Amino acid sequence: HENGRVNLPFGGAESPGPELNVDKEAGGGGAGDDALWMHGASTARRTAMRMPAILITFAIEMVVGFVISRYEDTLTRFPLLISFTPVISAISGNVGLQSSSIVVRSLALGLASERRFVQSARPEVKVGLCIASAMSLLVGGVAFLWYAPWPLEANGHTWRGAGAFAFTVGLGVFVSMLIASVSGTAAPLLSKRCGFDPSAMGGPMETAFQDVVGSTFLLAVSAALLGAFGDAGAGCPGGSAEGCVQACALGPGNATAATYAPACLANCLEQIASGLC
Repeated sequence: HENGRVNLPFGGAESPGPELNVDKEAGGGGAGDDALWMHGASTARRTAMRMPAILITFAIEMVVGFVISRYEDTLTRFPLLISFTPVISAISGNVGLQSSSIVVRSLALGLASERRFVQSARPEVKVGLCIASAMSLLVGGVAFLWYAPWPLEANGHTWRGAGAFAFTVGLGVFVSMLIASVSGTAAPLLSKRCGFDPSAMGGPMETAFQDVVGSTFLLAVSAALLGAFGDAGAGCPGGSAEGCVQACALGPGNATAATYAPACLANCLEQIASGLC
């Protein structure tokens, strides 16, 4: 490895064979040459090549944290949504990483090219669409059964609310996985097009982009759909703010006033302030 050139012998240690020269600065070669360049680089050089993608991912993921903080009320009103958030992120990330790995391998073997972007990306996007459709039905079905009122009207849940929750989760899965497939396919191609190593940049960029768009979409859709069609009082004592207050009544009182438990009313006010009721 001298002056930007990597000299690697082919063959075993006993019969080294000819050397392959890869001039990185000349800009020639494909993803296979990127692998040879990475293989011959020093530890410091490898670290320097991989750190930009990690730092960019960190910056983008901070945006995800900000987005989540803006939807605390939705997560408080529908705490079960928190249980599905890591599930959606994990399966979407896996689809994106599968697409990214397959495209990187295709680039290395010359089966795909950054100059034929659409032709190279189309097969993986089609597969991602099929997987996203299947998983949206599966995860949506699980969400429906998990949220369903067993027994009837348990925890303030209703069948209508279960349907709204399942549709919201299923839609979030579909969009998040489709975005992951597209970004996982595009990231290596764009990285290669811009002169970066697709294996070092593709995976982190796919993960960051999918988290930002997927999480934002899921929370925004959840706030809109569950706010309109979901069980707003799910988990709230009495099923709603009015029901919570009525449950605090100690007696019928008279025509103009009733007796309420102060501690119970204070709890209702806390639930209302937090958005649970």
